[in-house]
Amino acid sequence: MRFPLARLLVITATIAFAATSVTIASAATAKPRGDLVPAGAGAVTWSYPLPVRAKILEGSITVTNPKIVSEVRTLVNRLPISDQKPRVCPMDMMLPYTVSFEKNAESKPFTKVVFQLGGCPYAQVYQAGTAIKPTLGGSNLSAVYAKIQHLIAPHGQPLA
Repeated sequence: MRFPLARLLVITATIAFAATSVTIASAATAKPRGDLVPAGAGAVTWSYPLPVRAKILEGSITVTNPKIVSEVRTLVNRLPISDQKPRVCPMDMMLPYTVSFEKNAESKPFTKVVFQLGGCPYAQVYQAGTAIKPTLGGSNLSAVYAKIQHLIAPHGQPLA
């Protein structure tokens, strides 16, 4: 059976497009399976930069209320992945805010979430000191961070 050249080109282009679509879909970055902040936290600590007389100190607040710990964990786990396109973010040098999850108030964190809210906002999750890819973000990242901050410190960031 002979195919006209035009028909053969259409079939070839269709097969090439289908193969490309599969490649693009499989190369897309998906959110890792499961919760990035696993269950088991009995405390959450919010650490924030505290500029004092030409130097930056770190302030922190630890909360052990199980309801608040659970709400903060849920908010982080619901964040979508950030936009992975390379771009220039001029204000990424802003000081980050960290939310750490611990078994209890005296233990070392097993998961940390570092929020970079300037330039191109994102949240980087660390488990046992290792960055988990991809980063989290979404258009409502700043609003989610503000809600987390309010849950942990309802009266705002304490001053030095």
